[in-house]
Amino acid sequence: MFKRTLKKTSLTLDEEHYKLFKEICKVNNSDASKEIRKFIEDYISKNQQTVMKLKTK
Repeated sequence: MFKRTLKKTSLTLDEEHYKLFKEICKVNNSDASKEIRKFIEDYISKNQQTVMKLKTK
């Protein structure tokens, strides 16, 4: 069975933006962590050229 290693992180955000973000996530049946993970996955996917350069170092 595949076991993922997870890493916790913290962010410094504008309080009102974060509250609004969490409310929007809730309305969309999601949560902040899930949406931030999706953003990171999309960002990595869109930057595959850079990923390949990093892997060859």
